[in-house]
Amino acid sequence: MTLPQSRRGRWAAALLIGIAVLAVAALQGGHASGATATASGAKSVDINHFAFHPPTLRIKRGGRVAFTNSSNITHTATRAGSFDTGHIRPGTTKVIRFNQKGTFAYHCKIHPFMRGKIVVE
Repeated sequence: MTLPQSRRGRWAAALLIGIAVLAVAALQGGHASGATATASGAKSVDINHFAFHPPTLRIKRGGRVAFTNSSNITHTATRAGSFDTGHIRPGTTKVIRFNQKGTFAYHCKIHPFMRGKIVVE
């Protein structure tokens, strides 16, 4: 079956958009255990499935990390003596600035088995 030229163009455009959406979803959805993320500007940690994604995040000194709770349960991101987000309710975000170099292992006070690490360079 052959489509008229105008329909062929729309079909091709729809197909390309579909492929682009799937590619973006695949890139954003892959939370590999033990993964490390590095990017410039504001960084983010997603809290979901009783884990911090990525488990290790590298940032520059003075950088900010946005802890976003994508789960249905309240969590925290806490390092005693360094930082504490307080309760992060589902669907909300808390931002912490890291002004000192070092490695900051943290956990959820409500679910202590949840652990992550911020490496400030």
